[in-house]
Amino acid sequence: MNSIKLLFSLSLFFIFVSSLHGQQIHGTIRNKQGEVMPFATVWVSNQNKGTTANEDGKYSIKTGVGKHNLVFRFLGHSPKTFTIELESGTSDKLLDVVLEEQAVALVEVNVSGLKEDPAIGIMRRMIAMAPFHLKELDAYEAKAYVKGSGKVTEVSSLVKMLGGKKIEKEMGVKVGSTYVLEGINQVSYQKPNRLQEKVISNRNNLPPALNQGLNLRVTQTNFYRPKVWVSLWSPFGPQAFQLYKFAYLGSFTQEGMTISKIQVQPRASYDDLFEGTVQVVEDTWSIYSFQLRFKDPNGSYGFTQQNALFQGVWMPIQYDSQVNFDAFGIKANFRYITQIKQYQIKVNPAFVVKPAIIEERLNKELAKEINREKVKDPKMALGKELTRKKLKEVLKEVDKLEKKENLAKMDGLTSDYTFEVDSMSRNKSESFWEEERQVPLTEGEKVGYKEADSLWIAGADKRRKDSINALPKFQFGHLIYGKYYNYEKNSIGKSLNLSSFGGGFNAVDGFYVDRSLVYRNRYGRNNYLALGANVRYAIARHAWNGDVYLERNFDENRQYLKAEIGSNVFQINRSNPISPFLNTLYAVILSENYVNLFQKNYVNLNYQYQFTPSLRFLSLIEFRNREMLNNSVEHGWLNQDKVFEPNMPVNEAWGNQIPNRGNQVAGSIGFRWQPKASWNRFNGVRRINNNEGPSFNFIYAFGTGDDQFQRLNLDYSQFINLARLGTLNLQLNYTTYLQKATNFLDYTHFNGNQTMFISANEQSFRALPYYAFSTTDNHIKLHAKWEPRKLLLSQWNVLTQYGIREYVVYNRLHMLQGVNQGSYQEFVYGISGIGKFLGLELAYPVGNWVPERFKLLLRFPF
Repeated sequence: MNSIKLLFSLSLFFIFVSSLHGQQIHGTIRNKQGEVMPFATVWVSNQNKGTTANEDGKYSIKTGVGKHNLVFRFLGHSPKTFTIELESGTSDKLLDVVLEEQAVALVEVNVSGLKEDPAIGIMRRMIAMAPFHLKELDAYEAKAYVKGSGKVTEVSSLVKMLGGKKIEKEMGVKVGSTYVLEGINQVSYQKPNRLQEKVISNRNNLPPALNQGLNLRVTQTNFYRPKVWVSLWSPFGPQAFQLYKFAYLGSFTQEGMTISKIQVQPRASYDDLFEGTVQVVEDTWSIYSFQLRFKDPNGSYGFTQQNALFQGVWMPIQYDSQVNFDAFGIKANFRYITQIKQYQIKVNPAFVVKPAIIEERLNKELAKEINREKVKDPKMALGKELTRKKLKEVLKEVDKLEKKENLAKMDGLTSDYTFEVDSMSRNKSESFWEEERQVPLTEGEKVGYKEADSLWIAGADKRRKDSINALPKFQFGHLIYGKYYNYEKNSIGKSLNLSSFGGGFNAVDGFYVDRSLVYRNRYGRNNYLALGANVRYAIARHAWNGDVYLERNFDENRQYLKAEIGSNVFQINRSNPISPFLNTLYAVILSENYVNLFQKNYVNLNYQYQFTPSLRFLSLIEFRNREMLNNSVEHGWLNQDKVFEPNMPVNEAWGNQIPNRGNQVAGSIGFRWQPKASWNRFNGVRRINNNEGPSFNFIYAFGTGDDQFQRLNLDYSQFINLARLGTLNLQLNYTTYLQKATNFLDYTHFNGNQTMFISANEQSFRALPYYAFSTTDNHIKLHAKWEPRKLLLSQWNVLTQYGIREYVVYNRLHMLQGVNQGSYQEFVYGISGIGKFLGLELAYPVGNWVPERFKLLLRFPF
């Protein structure tokens, strides 16, 4: 009897195992012309899971026994549903599928005499519902298959000459070879914005030199938000009508729902705007699918998304990103697929029923009545008829109700993203991959993986030895050319950086050399201790200078402390308006020296504390002894008939006297206020997100001892996105001296420019002398930079696609009192992106402060 029971149990076991591993449905997906449909999606609706076809249109999905509903989708084609029943013991089921192109009909849309394209009304309601869709989910979990493939198709002869062969030899990347990465990732989302992602398994056929710690992530972007990937404007965002034109292409019906197809075109060609088509589910005004593309100076990009209905919510089931890169002498193409395999979602109860968005211009009286009605229960109101205006009002009230709850859930963070990799992710068996991937490999991918796996196994001993040998070791040559000794692992641990020799030339030092040494111990990504030292030798002055410091950043990036002691030389203007490198060129070649230096012996302490995302405390205390230096050399190498100007600059308010050497205790205390700032966290690192919010600085600075002063600085800065009008960058400063400085070194100095070059510093004057107008008088300073989408050259799309950008700058310095009372102004027209690197500017100074009427400058992006 026992043996019969055992035999019966074993039979049931083998039947069960066979039902798990034997029942799979597979085949090829084609269109009516017989062409394969790469990356078509397959969804088993009764099991809430899916897969995708490979590049050859082949698919395979394990379902087990039972009756299954399979939905096949491909962008621009009608979905097709099959009901397949697999019985116990049934072998694999072959199901080849033919999808037909979606028939889109130009159905008559009731616009009641409105002379506009039907797409306008559709997109108005779609854009109004976007904030609603962002709040539909309380939580979801998903398992996804991610796959990236890429190939370098061409390398220019110049790149090959400069290092192409070295890259191929050291990194193993070959022109024409296709490289594939794939992974199985688990994603978990909690309202309002907490996302955790874990790599369960990953593999690739990259060369061993690149096959280290590279992981794909599930595509996480949401076109209901105003911007996508930080900088691209969504066609469903609130600014969409300023940036895009929409055209109605027709509609079709699916399972009783009307899907409208809309063409999207940018109003002006720009690298942050899409073009293509979107498909919208009417009545719920949800994304059904879209196919969008954009261009920038480095290539062209395509992005498609397909959604499916889950518990009344249209959720993404596939993302497909394509890149054609063409820049810096390299051509390459990449493709990145995210296929959702399984979904479990929890819908926000208040958002289960969708509001009916009426068209105000067709129902004017009803719209007025709805808009007059007071909102008593905003969550209940979401299920009623609403105008776009009323929906915005209701969602605002819902935000107020949920704000406290959301802040408690997020610990005051606006977003919290965690990404981790399972320690065994690289060690999954082939059977695991066959079970989880369910996307048949192409023959080329099979060969590539076989070669990569054999190379990986064969190179195991070498990698182990290399990992030991790769730890930096001291060599005598490092004392000459420097070395970065990095012992960190996952950005945690110790490092030592010995810089190479630097140096330059100026009138005070003649030629000088310098270098630095920094020891850093990272306890976390923004939690570190650093010890550093700088040393400098001036050859003509026969003088050594240097400093040492201790730096500490901790408390989740809230606190910063730095203590420093030294004897070193500095520019009078501590913002360093001219680079030492540029000054070296001018001094050596033209005998024109612009770096004016003083020596400071000092000890100081700098402490900062972030109370909230909006408020940061700033403080500095320093004891110092300062003196002006004299020129040690008379001229440069080439233009020896010209003599350097004295190191002490001429200033109308100060005169040409040399400040006395003196002792001073100086310090500053202040606050930075960013009223719209918030915390976000990425992999445990807390950061401040201010987006386009304003920033205000309130700084009180003082000096006592031999040199006295009291100064108050008020600063405002903000980057403003004007949508179709471009961007505006503002910098405004007001400075008042409560006690006028008794030493020229404590005057306010401006970022002037006396060369034909300009850097990317947005707070610099183009033609103002460095020190001629330094002051202790009350003054206001304004820098405004406007970069429009269309101006002169940018009217030609070919130039904007190449990367040419135009901008206009207005700089103003207004002295409220003193010998220079009045205003200095500059108008600047600039072009950037020349050679994808340089820029040109034409400045027009207004007034008699400077002799130039026009000044042409070459702009560098640093």
